[in-house]
Amino acid sequence: MKSESEPKNELKTATAKERHFQEIIETRWSPRSFLDQRIPDETIFKLFDAGKTIMSCFNEQPWRVIFASKEDEHYAKLFDCLGEFNQKWVQTAPCLGVVLGKKHFTRNDKVNRHHLYDSGAFMATTTLMAASLDLFVHQMAGFSSEKVMEYFQIPNDYVPAAMFVIGKLGDPRQLPKEFEEKELQSSPRNGVDQFLFGAQWGTPYKLKKGDINL
Repeated sequence: MKSESEPKNELKTATAKERHFQEIIETRWSPRSFLDQRIPDETIFKLFDAGKTIMSCFNEQPWRVIFASKEDEHYAKLFDCLGEFNQKWVQTAPCLGVVLGKKHFTRNDKVNRHHLYDSGAFMATTTLMAASLDLFVHQMAGFSSEKVMEYFQIPNDYVPAAMFVIGKLGDPRQLPKEFEEKELQSSPRNGVDQFLFGAQWGTPYKLKKGDINL
C-alpha cells in the first residue's frame, strides 16, 4: 500500500507521547480507494473539533467548511465542483467537503495575508486526528472555485482553498486501472537538509555539535 511518509526514524530518546505522535504521522497518507461506508456525524465533528485547536493569526480562525455525506442533498453540488479527474475516484468516498479561508480580519476588516496558511494548518490538524481514528483524508486542488462560490452563494470575502474526502481505507483493486497503479506507488519525501537552511539560501542548516542527529 502506498505511503507518503519517509522511512521510519527511531527517536533515540523518544517519550511515549513522541512515539505515539510519530506513529500517527507515519500512518497518514492520501489514498484514493475508500470504503463506501458512512462515517457517523459524531466522528466528523470530533475531527473538526480537533482541527479548530490549531494556531491562527490573531486567533482569527479564518477557516470555513462546507461538508456533505452522500445522503445529503447538497452532496451532488459538491461533487459537480470537482474536476473530471478527481470525480473518477471520489465516488466511493462516503463524504466530501471544501475548506475556505476568510480574506479579511473580522475585528478590523484589514487583509489577513495568512488566511490560507491558517486554513491549511486547520486541515492538517484535522487530518492527523483522522489518522488517529483509522480514517483517511485526501485533499484535492482539482476543482472549480467558481462553482463552489456560485452553488453555495458564498460571500466574496471567502476563498476556496481545497476540497477533500474522508473515509475508511478501501481496496485499491476497486479503482480504475490508472488509479490502482498510483495507489501502490510510494511518494518519497525530501530530506530535511533539502529545505531547512541556515545563513545562506540553499545551504542546509548544520546541527550543533552534540545535538542528536535524527
